[in-house]
Amino acid sequence: MTRLYGIVFLMVSSLNSIAQDAGKARRVDSVFQTLNKEEKIGQLFLVRASSYDSKDQIQNLINQVKARKIGGLIISHSGPMGYARLVNLLQSQSRIPLLIVSDISKGISETFDSTMNFYDKTILDAIGNDSLMRELKREISRQKEILGIHDQFSRESESIRNLRVGDVQRISVTLKTKKGDEETQAFTNGNDFLSDPKNIDAAIKSISKATRKNKALADQLDRSVKKILSAKYEVGLATRKFINTNNLFHRLHSIEARLLKQQLVEAAITVVQNSSELIPIQKLDDQKFASISVGRESDNEFTFFLSKYVGFEHFTMKSENDTSELLPQLKDKDVIIVALFPSADSLAKHVAGQINKLAKTHQIIVCAFGNPGSLSCFENIPTLMVSYLDAPGFPKATAEIIFGGIKAQGKLSIKISDALPEGKGLRINGLHRLSYSSPEAAGMDSRTMEKIESIANEAISMGGTPGCHVLVARDGKIVYEKSFGWLTYEKKIPVSDETIYDLASVTKVSATLQGVMYLQEKGLIDINKKASVYLPELKKSNKEDFTIKDIITHQAGLWPYLPFWSETVKDSAAFKKYYNRTVSVEYPFPVAENLFATKSMKDSLWHWIIKAKVRDKPARSVFDYRYSDMGFYIMQHLNEKLLGQPQEEFLQKNIYQPIGASSLGYLPLRRFPANQIAATEYDTLFRKSLLIGYVHDQGAAMHGGIAGHAGLFSNANDLAKLGQMWLNKGSYGGIRFFKPETIELFTAKQYEDSRRGLGWDKPVLNDASSPTSMYASAKTFGHTGFTGTCIWVDPEFNLVYIFLSNRVHPDMNNTKILNANIRPRIQEVVYQSIFDYCKNHSSPETK
Repeated sequence: MTRLYGIVFLMVSSLNSIAQDAGKARRVDSVFQTLNKEEKIGQLFLVRASSYDSKDQIQNLINQVKARKIGGLIISHSGPMGYARLVNLLQSQSRIPLLIVSDISKGISETFDSTMNFYDKTILDAIGNDSLMRELKREISRQKEILGIHDQFSRESESIRNLRVGDVQRISVTLKTKKGDEETQAFTNGNDFLSDPKNIDAAIKSISKATRKNKALADQLDRSVKKILSAKYEVGLATRKFINTNNLFHRLHSIEARLLKQQLVEAAITVVQNSSELIPIQKLDDQKFASISVGRESDNEFTFFLSKYVGFEHFTMKSENDTSELLPQLKDKDVIIVALFPSADSLAKHVAGQINKLAKTHQIIVCAFGNPGSLSCFENIPTLMVSYLDAPGFPKATAEIIFGGIKAQGKLSIKISDALPEGKGLRINGLHRLSYSSPEAAGMDSRTMEKIESIANEAISMGGTPGCHVLVARDGKIVYEKSFGWLTYEKKIPVSDETIYDLASVTKVSATLQGVMYLQEKGLIDINKKASVYLPELKKSNKEDFTIKDIITHQAGLWPYLPFWSETVKDSAAFKKYYNRTVSVEYPFPVAENLFATKSMKDSLWHWIIKAKVRDKPARSVFDYRYSDMGFYIMQHLNEKLLGQPQEEFLQKNIYQPIGASSLGYLPLRRFPANQIAATEYDTLFRKSLLIGYVHDQGAAMHGGIAGHAGLFSNANDLAKLGQMWLNKGSYGGIRFFKPETIELFTAKQYEDSRRGLGWDKPVLNDASSPTSMYASAKTFGHTGFTGTCIWVDPEFNLVYIFLSNRVHPDMNNTKILNANIRPRIQEVVYQSIFDYCKNHSSPETK
């Protein structure tokens, strides 16, 4: 039966092919019969045209199309919209559709300005990814089809491939040559198309005369015209075909095309030497990093993306004089990345001696963003890269390869030296660190994601927050990161990707819970046991029987919030007991600008927490869920006792520094300028000042800015690294921080009547009151912060979503972004972009 089906299929296919050939033959013959000899000859000519031609030149083209029935156009330098209008005009004037020819085998940018350039042979030859090269050919064909172009390498028409094209401009001209002789010579040489004719009228007369005298040439003429008409039929020009000018520019610059272009860049960048296995850099903690931009200012795309991975100090070298000043500043660095930009060729030899010397005591990476040959001076450096161009995308991808965001897969397209021959290139896997790409690279729709902007701007325009920052990562790629508004309503400093925000209660999961998970995994605690087992001071208190699990799921009966701060400022005597205006050994803890707490404050707070009342409940019943900060004061004490060190030191050494989260931590003013930090409230009750870089929460401030429930600051990029580690079930950058089962245990819903995980907040499914979008899966976990922040991780969609704002500036009672549901609405757009992409790319091939 299968064989029978195969026979039937072949028979049907053959009949269809025969029918198509018959249809083509009928069409070609019917058109051919309408042509007189002069019109047949006119079909031989390919005339050069440009959208930048003068009015007189364009009018002459129209005359040739109408009167001489020319066969087609050779498009030279043009703008795409002007070209489309010109071609449509000429097609409308032609009785027989015009064939449009241009050599765009490497991309339409060779002919059309303001269009996408897919790079030259040097770069494309560095790509060893055959599927990408096939995709490039498909994309060039797509763009060609949009513009109605048929190039000489076309595979869509056998007739076009069989056409012989003779360039009239290249024919042996003599003093005896008459007008039209060059065209006639090109024709008698056996060419079907005559490109760039010098004089069409004279050529028609000359070729007509030649065919009258020579029957073989007359037969050749008929054959050539029929071949031309067949070619037009095969490419869809049986009737006139006009170019669609609607959204022409955007269709040529499609999101998919831009993604392909970036993928070509990533595949081309070449690691030619890595003998010390420095790439990808794995160890980020306890190392100092520096970059040297040779031939460019230090503020550039390469340094921008290097700094996304770890803290860097960036230097520039634009002349030989810079060397002596620079070298002393590099002595204390561990890893130095040298970028050779195109204008650095003359400096390369001068720099090489010093860099080779540095390589004896430092880890050095040299990257060539221009002439690969500039690396010939650095052959003794263990780690060398060729990045080919100082153009958008190349520096970004180079930084990603260096830090393991993407893999290295290119090969040298030229020979640099005997030690660096053509074809050399090391394939190096990444470390699953975050990379930076477009939404489509992660199966999301860019156009849908654009809706985020209007929601963020709504929050700002309504006065809900002076500014905010949104970050979305999927499949290990940051695909959306954008800043909106200002640090304050004075609009002096705009929000940027480096802006640091007070995370408020996001501290609970990003700091304290990390210590709890570590202790649980190491067997140092059992979350089902009472906290008093580990903190004996809780015994004989009203908290003696609270289990760790009940505390971190907010079901221990603790009050949500107790204003301890008010007791310390109720009169001047109390204030003087607890605070001083200058820092000293007796008053070491920063509370606000020019306000420091006594060294006994933490002990006092701990005593107050132990003695604090708890909620009432009926006898022989359990406490219900009630969100509380108090439990995380307790968990911080538990962490610090069992870890044997301050919580912030443990986090920096064991998590934040190893993942490269340099902005993530407590007390940001110790590491960053105030103008990089978003202001929070103007505190009129307690600290009587505008808070910038000092924790907003009063209790955390009394704790010296370092508390279990609040005090953590970060920018979005560094917080995303932590979120990606959780999404990766405990690993990031080649380092395992937690076992997968630990992450799974703590992020799972714990009780039927509470949405909470162990410390984590979670969605309320099918409920508009959920802190997340209703599209969030049941596996989603994360937390919100009182200052207007949140992070949500959805393992089912492989998604990290971060929203940072300072909605409490200058008044913590401003609830506008909460009332307008800003954070969940933006998150909903994120999910909708996934659904829209799936709808528009339903098959794996198109994806």
